[in-house]
Amino acid sequence: MALRDLKKELNQMDKTEIIKLVLEMYKKIPDAKNYLNILTTGDIEQLIKKYKKEIEKYIYPKGRNMDLREIEARKIIRTVRKMNIIALNIELELHYVSCCLEIIEDFGYYDRTYYNALAKMFDNAVSGIFELGMEEKYNDQVLFLSSKASEYGLDLNY
Repeated sequence: MALRDLKKELNQMDKTEIIKLVLEMYKKIPDAKNYLNILTTGDIEQLIKKYKKEIEKYIYPKGRNMDLREIEARKIIRTVRKMNIIALNIELELHYVSCCLEIIEDFGYYDRTYYNALAKMFDNAVSGIFELGMEEKYNDQVLFLSSKASEYGLDLNY
């Protein structure tokens, strides 16, 4: 259904039907629940913790073959970005960069695609920081990540 058609359907519903629909979505769709929780409370801390754990699960290698699945972690971040909560995006993007730098440090891992994805994630986080005017809050963390990355030939500009 197109957004225009959905809007038309919602306009035909009365308030109680819309409330019932929203409550049903809240119960059955985890992403809708997360979004509505943030929308009503403004608290993103629980989601930050939840998504950071999920990101770590995919970034840190499993088994003897050192299977890296950071692509899955990037998928999580792309999905979260759709909620358009920039503060949440920044936290997850910086966490992703930090975790990836640990992999590089601990295992001497080098892969151009991996490095490019890490740099792009850092750039997204920095853009969000500037957009929200939160340079002071993130200054130390961003400078630390940038410095650490330079040790491995990565140029993360801030």
